[in-house]
Amino acid sequence: MRPIQRLIGLSRRFTAERHAWGRSILQLAAELEASGQKLDAKIAGKPDTVGNREALAHWVGIERWSQRRLRVALGERFLADEYHAYRPDVTVGLEGLRKSLVETRAGTVELARHLHEAGVDPTFKIRHNDMGDVSVTGWLSYLLQHPVQESIGRLRG
Repeated sequence: MRPIQRLIGLSRRFTAERHAWGRSILQLAAELEASGQKLDAKIAGKPDTVGNREALAHWVGIERWSQRRLRVALGERFLADEYHAYRPDVTVGLEGLRKSLVETRAGTVELARHLHEAGVDPTFKIRHNDMGDVSVTGWLSYLLQHPVQESIGRLRG
């Protein structure tokens, strides 16, 4: 890993864990649901450009990959993979990617509720490629922050 990625990862982990501090899995699930609606509203009406498609495909891929990592807390085997295999095809267009983002976020909210119902320890750590070991609530917080942080610079129109 490049030194700059390591530095960004450490910063993101600190920010995610700080946001997660004192919040339950269910509280973060509710925040994820609300933020998903806000993000969808922000995307509505944006032009179908290569850059906007790439941004949405990236966010969906990261969220799907993160869901896979979070399922480790439910007993699934850890896979040391990259997010790229989880990205949707950009040729479905911006509206198709927007639909994928809405569905993926709903899946994250459902997964968070399942983690709570299963009695998963919110401090259980799961490895992130750039951020290192991140708690379950830190992962959920990261998923709240990732598209919001990046939409400022990546979503145009």
